[in-house]
Amino acid sequence: MTENEDLELRRLEVNIGRLVQLVSAQDECIRQLQERLSLQDSELQSLRTALSEEQAQHATSILSQALVEGAGERAAARQLLDGLIQEVERCIQQLERE
Repeated sequence: MTENEDLELRRLEVNIGRLVQLVSAQDECIRQLQERLSLQDSELQSLRTALSEEQAQHATSILSQALVEGAGERAAARQLLDGLIQEVERCIQQLERE
């Protein structure tokens, strides 16, 4: 093997070593991002569950209040409930975008 070929071989070995280090670093970065995504997915699911429970509880409260207060108040309660449902839907959409 000539001196130039030996030099080229050493350069290739160095570059392969650097490439292996880069791949290893990228693998670690991907692993961390996947872990973070998993945690965020869990948090999002918990928030959705809590939101759903709160929605149901609030809707029940408003409807029971409307039944107690009479027919005149029912329209206002229904309008309020519709507005709350729309707001909750917007919150869910925002959470999905994050």
